[in-house]
Amino acid sequence: MSRTSQAQAEPGPSHRGRDVSLLGGDLTIAETLRVMDVARQMRDQRETAEEMFQQDDLRLKLREKLLRTARVSADTVTEAEIEAAISLYFENLHAYQDPAPGLKSGLAYLWIWRGRLLAAATALVAAGWWFFA
Repeated sequence: MSRTSQAQAEPGPSHRGRDVSLLGGDLTIAETLRVMDVARQMRDQRETAEEMFQQDDLRLKLREKLLRTARVSADTVTEAEIEAAISLYFENLHAYQDPAPGLKSGLAYLWIWRGRLLAAATALVAAGWWFFA
């Protein structure tokens, strides 16, 4: 038997003790999960790349729209200023800012703390009942 035919007949060290037929689909559960993980990672990388391309496309369309608007309104805005404004917009797009103080934010905090406030009110009523009874 020649060396190449012997190598083809015997499974390699990574396939020792199991016969894997990739075309037939006879994969073990662990191998199937590994293949699915690779497919999932490829999908995630593709989606990330698509998002990056969409953001570049969105940035380009926004730049063109702002330039047209500046021309129509006869505004003296340079392309560098528009590019800086777009960069600043995207940097602050998902930045957190505390809500402005007011009635709405006060009511929101009361709603968030309703459990604690109810417990404190119940404790005060119970203490008053015990003290005056």
